[in-house]
Amino acid sequence: MKRYSFENKKKTTRLCDYPGCEEAGEYRAPKDRTLRDHYWFCLKHVAEYNKNWDFLKGLSADEIEEHLQNDTTWQRPTWKLGHGGVKADPKVRDYFNMREDVGLGMDGKHNPPPPKAPQYEQKMQEALTFMELTPPLTLAAVKKQYKKLAKQYHPDTNKGDKEAEKRFKRLNDAYHYIIERIAR
Repeated sequence: MKRYSFENKKKTTRLCDYPGCEEAGEYRAPKDRTLRDHYWFCLKHVAEYNKNWDFLKGLSADEIEEHLQNDTTWQRPTWKLGHGGVKADPKVRDYFNMREDVGLGMDGKHNPPPPKAPQYEQKMQEALTFMELTPPLTLAAVKKQYKKLAKQYHPDTNKGDKEAEKRFKRLNDAYHYIIERIAR
């Protein structure tokens, strides 16, 4: 039951919905998770109510997870680029050929432009080939490949094989050469 006090100029003021409170109810607080119906409290009681408010109260762990997943997309459906969604109207002219060239998926396909491989000097190319690396290079990828090959070529794992020792030295040289170029 809502209680109102009337002042001159027909201005209405709600009273706080907290039982026994006679202060003005100026602050609204939701009654439930639908957020459609509200209580009106004074500042003291709205603060108390908000401390105890739990939007997810009564939901199972799976329901909470589903709610969080939907919140990441503002409760809107999503799809992979080029799948679902709005299809390009064939009557609309694409003067700049954006659908096909850029590969935005508007034609139902996703056609990213082929990556351009950087051109390296011959010594760098030899080092990359020896270490079985392909661009784009990251420090983490180079280190990971070095550890893999170091185990394979290390003289201790090859029982003193002279060829393995040469390959291990070449691996160290290639690794340091590549690292030096990446760090720049």
